[in-house]
Amino acid sequence: MVDYNEALKDPAGSFNKPMDVVEATSLTQEQKVAILNEWASDAEALQRADEENMNTDQPSMLSRVHRALAILQA
Repeated sequence: MVDYNEALKDPAGSFNKPMDVVEATSLTQEQKVAILNEWASDAEALQRADEENMNTDQPSMLSRVHRALAILQA
Protein backbone atom coordinates (compact mmCIF):
# COMPACT_ATOMS: atom_id res chain seq x y z
CA MET A 1 0.00 0.00 0.00
CA VAL A 2 1.30 3.42 -0.95
CA ASP A 3 1.61 6.16 1.66
CA TYR A 4 -0.08 9.06 -0.14
CA ASN A 5 1.59 11.80 1.90
CA GLU A 6 5.06 10.36 1.35
CA ALA A 7 4.37 9.83 -2.36
CA LEU A 8 3.19 13.42 -2.68
CA LYS A 9 6.39 14.71 -1.05
CA ASP A 10 8.70 12.51 -3.15
CA PRO A 11 6.99 10.81 -6.11
CA ALA A 12 10.25 9.53 -7.62
CA GLY A 13 11.22 8.05 -4.26
CA SER A 14 7.90 6.24 -3.94
CA PHE A 15 7.49 5.00 -7.53
CA ASN A 16 9.92 3.67 -10.13
CA LYS A 17 8.10 5.26 -13.05
CA PRO A 18 5.02 7.45 -13.61
CA MET A 19 2.94 4.54 -14.90
CA ASP A 20 3.34 2.90 -11.49
CA VAL A 21 1.26 5.76 -10.11
CA VAL A 22 -1.46 5.10 -12.68
CA GLU A 23 -1.48 1.41 -11.75
CA ALA A 24 -1.52 1.93 -7.96
CA THR A 25 -4.78 0.42 -6.72
CA SER A 26 -4.59 1.95 -3.24
CA LEU A 27 -4.84 5.54 -4.52
CA THR A 28 -7.85 7.49 -5.72
CA GLN A 29 -7.91 9.16 -9.13
CA GLU A 30 -7.48 12.55 -7.46
CA GLN A 31 -4.48 11.35 -5.45
CA LYS A 32 -2.85 9.92 -8.57
CA VAL A 33 -3.29 13.22 -10.41
CA ALA A 34 -1.87 15.17 -7.46
CA ILE A 35 1.18 12.88 -7.25
CA LEU A 36 1.78 13.07 -11.00
CA ASN A 37 1.40 16.86 -10.98
CA GLU A 38 4.01 17.06 -8.22
CA TRP A 39 6.27 14.73 -10.18
CA ALA A 40 5.81 16.95 -13.25
CA SER A 41 6.81 20.00 -11.22
CA ASP A 42 9.93 18.20 -9.98
CA ALA A 43 10.76 17.02 -13.51
CA GLU A 44 10.36 20.54 -14.90
CA ALA A 45 12.84 21.86 -12.35
CA LEU A 46 15.32 19.10 -13.20
CA GLN A 47 14.85 19.69 -16.91
CA ARG A 48 15.63 23.39 -16.48
CA ALA A 49 18.79 22.51 -14.57
CA ASP A 50 19.80 19.96 -17.22
CA GLU A 51 19.21 22.46 -20.01
CA GLU A 52 21.53 24.92 -18.33
CA ASN A 53 24.23 22.25 -18.36
CA MET A 54 23.21 21.02 -21.82
CA ASN A 55 22.71 17.49 -20.41
CA THR A 56 20.03 16.02 -22.68
CA ASP A 57 21.18 12.42 -23.10
CA GLN A 58 18.33 10.87 -21.06
CA PRO A 59 14.66 10.50 -22.00
CA SER A 60 12.59 13.24 -20.48
CA MET A 61 10.92 12.27 -17.21
CA LEU A 62 8.57 15.16 -17.82
CA SER A 63 7.26 13.56 -21.01
CA ARG A 64 6.73 10.25 -19.18
CA VAL A 65 4.80 12.03 -16.41
CA HIS A 66 2.66 13.84 -18.99
CA ARG A 67 1.84 10.53 -20.72
CA ALA A 68 0.77 9.01 -17.40
CA LEU A 69 -1.46 12.02 -16.67
CA ALA A 70 -3.02 11.74 -20.12
CA ILE A 71 -3.91 8.11 -19.46
CA LEU A 72 -5.57 9.01 -16.16
CA GLN A 73 -7.56 11.81 -17.73
CA ALA A 74 -8.72 9.81 -20.77
